Amino acid sequence: MEYIKLFWTHNLPEEPTIIFYEVNIEKERLAERSIDMFRDGSTQNIWDPYADVIEIVAIPTVEAFNTDAYGKEFHACLITKEEFERIWNTK
Repeated sequence: MEYIKLFWTHNLPEEPTIIFYEVNIEKERLAERSIDMFRDGSTQNIWDPYADVIEIVAIPTVEAFNTDAYGKEFHACLITKEEFERIWNTK
């Protein structure tokens, strides 16, 4: 597994500003779980990141997120499993 913290700089009040991904690197980089964090610090745990999507896509690498291909409003870094689990269990 790989754990990614994705910062999203925007002015959309109902969208998360940080997204955490648990990425299965042995399963085509698909997300197992994710967490949305909002401006007010609240979080939403997402058990099935693909539940409401039309097309399942792989989660990009940190290096890919940090290129201009995804836009300057995105910046990503790797985090530990422990950090992901701590935030997941914060509820």
